[in-house]
Amino acid sequence: MERSRIHAELLFLRFPSVRYALTLSAVKTQSYLLRTFLAVAILVSAPWVYGQKPAPPTVSKHSLWKVQGQQNTLYLLGSIHVLKKEDYPLPAVIESSFTNAQIAVFETDVDQMENPEVAMKLASKGRLPEGQTLRDQLSPGVYSAFRDYAQKTGVPVQIFDSLTPSIAAITLVALELSKLDLDPEYGLDKHFSNLAKQAGKKIVPLETLDFQLNLLTDFSKEEGELLMKSTLREIDTMEKDLGEMLSAWQNGDAGKLEKLLNQAKEDAPAIYKRLVTDRNRRWLPRLEELAKGKENVIVIVGAGHLVGTNGVVELMKAKGFKVTQE
Repeated sequence: MERSRIHAELLFLRFPSVRYALTLSAVKTQSYLLRTFLAVAILVSAPWVYGQKPAPPTVSKHSLWKVQGQQNTLYLLGSIHVLKKEDYPLPAVIESSFTNAQIAVFETDVDQMENPEVAMKLASKGRLPEGQTLRDQLSPGVYSAFRDYAQKTGVPVQIFDSLTPSIAAITLVALELSKLDLDPEYGLDKHFSNLAKQAGKKIVPLETLDFQLNLLTDFSKEEGELLMKSTLREIDTMEKDLGEMLSAWQNGDAGKLEKLLNQAKEDAPAIYKRLVTDRNRRWLPRLEELAKGKENVIVIVGAGHLVGTNGVVELMKAKGFKVTQE
């Protein structure tokens, strides 16, 4: 997997579709695309999607870790934000870890992502200032490649004119993913958020939606160019690449997931730091506090946040907690 993973790093958030961003209409349809955008995860907020479902693997490990507190247990579950109905039921160890927890922690407020106001905020944040166009934000070569790809897929280039490079790039990816019959309604965060409400569990968001939206819109011109360039380079092999990521997730292959992340870190260290490393460390005090409580907790975040030397698993170990993979 030699290609950059930058666009994957971004897709752990959810965005409105381009049509919603431009017209602020068709709320029901765009709500689906909003959740798809914010769902397609970065290997960090987990981009585990695929075109054809592979045979169910026989595995002894999962993307699930158990942190032993003094009086409680805290589970760390790597999330897959987009799945299919046939992917359920989940492995028993995952379902039981959720059942055993009284507190469910998510990256953000999952229900709030259904609010059309969130899409409207991103529509505003993702729009270029009056008088500027996407062509102005990209180098001639990158814009030409973008235009050619959009034309090849039958998407009018004009609908991207007022979008920032980051939102335009993410829109391209979301449009491709929509062809793979993926549904965020079956994503792990949506699945467990619904169950948590039904069971009366305490729900804790680690970040606000405004914070997450700002992550996707606070890009410099250079970073926007880098994101678009890497997206165009990867998009034709997306289905195959994401299938490999899904397989690594299913097998609890933390080493493979870390390898996929390392490519993104090498290609764009500043973006990686802001989207992954900084957030992991920002979450740590809250997770420590929860691990020192009396109630069992399950933390459901993008699988890429858990692996690697700067991942949550290693950060918790460094704080003296005993952590084992389930």
